[in-house]
Amino acid sequence: MAETLTKRVTRLEGLVGVLAEKQARLDDVLVLLTEAQIRTEQRFQETEERFQETDERFKEVAQRFRDTDERFRLVGERIDNLVSAIGEILRRQDGKP
Repeated sequence: MAETLTKRVTRLEGLVGVLAEKQARLDDVLVLLTEAQIRTEQRFQETEERFQETDERFKEVAQRFRDTDERFRLVGERIDNLVSAIGEILRRQDGKP
């Protein structure tokens, strides 16, 4: 009976050793996963910041387009007024009222 008990204790010690090794490996994997999660979260934050920067740039570009459109409209009005003034000058030179 004593020999059987010794075998059992030895077997249990072996199992505890295996469990300890597996636990150590699991702890290592958990550390790796945690580090990967932290890096992933950092990348998400960087991506969000870049999206915000891009959105701001799009807003700036849109405002520049609106400004350019307004300038073209004003230039168009000035050209129309200039053409009308030239036409008026030519009519006066021809003696037409």
